[in-house]
Amino acid sequence: MNKWKIVLLTGSLFIILSACSNANADQADTVTLQLGHALTEGTPASDLIEDMAAEVEEKTDGRIVFDIYPNSLLGSETEMLEQVQLGAMDSAAIMVGSMQALDMRMAIEDLPYMWKDIDHARAAYKGEFGEYLADIMAEQGMTKIGYLEWGYRHITNNRGPIVEPRDMDGLNIRVAETKLRIDAFEQMGAMPTVMAFSEVYGALQQGAIDAQENPLANIVLPKLYEVQDYFSLTGHFYNTVMLVVKTDVWEEISSEDQQIILAEAERIQEEVNAKNDEQQEAYIQELKSQGMQVNEDVNIETFREQMLPVYEKWEEDVFGEEMMDVYRKASGW
Repeated sequence: MNKWKIVLLTGSLFIILSACSNANADQADTVTLQLGHALTEGTPASDLIEDMAAEVEEKTDGRIVFDIYPNSLLGSETEMLEQVQLGAMDSAAIMVGSMQALDMRMAIEDLPYMWKDIDHARAAYKGEFGEYLADIMAEQGMTKIGYLEWGYRHITNNRGPIVEPRDMDGLNIRVAETKLRIDAFEQMGAMPTVMAFSEVYGALQQGAIDAQENPLANIVLPKLYEVQDYFSLTGHFYNTVMLVVKTDVWEEISSEDQQIILAEAERIQEEVNAKNDEQQEAYIQELKSQGMQVNEDVNIETFREQMLPVYEKWEEDVFGEEMMDVYRKASGW
């Protein structure tokens, strides 16, 4: 073989090896984040998580891909949190109150009537209060990339309108399995029953429970108006979803791509708020058109006054003065 053939073969081999090396580098630079959540599809929060994923993939030229599993496909919120912590999942969108499974201080979101109005609630999560919660989850190995509003929770029942705390006396109401929510409803005089949401429609239909409480979207979309007569705009809890990425995974992402993700999370946070505002009246009208009696005349001040012993108990036993001072400064009360 003459020297020119050797030179050509060597050059060709170098090109092939370089191409393989570049392909491997490109493949290594792609980060796929498996993201699970329990949100109902068709709600603003669920839909905009999908939108965020699409925008991030496009703006990072495919370097960051979110693989999304909605509707608790990967387990309950507690199970998904544990999977993120163990590294079996990369990211999740979890209700802040559900995060008490890892640290009981996260139950603070279950305090009833926390915020004077929606503006104070939204501002709190953008400010010191939101960062305080994020720092708690950082201790659990998770980095907060944003918050999404799930909204105020309201009561439906088959007994009558809820106007004053006395209207809750003896009301058998389904609640999620959190100690603070149980304490709050017992303080109102109700009889809270812990039950998975998937069982609520049937339990209401059969009369096993009188009532349930959820944000408007989670009342309208599952058609709870078919098995409930009364809707009261109680707004007793305000829920948010924290978007988190396992910190070890987050630190593998370039700072440039991190900023793209953070910007997209902030964008959809604002869009979720706007869509929730737009849809509230439409949801209420839908409930009316389906025959529900809608009551907007709820004595919020009286309800909140009755809840103050719950605040005192949980500050002393769980949250502590420092955390509650951060909350109080943002509350607007």
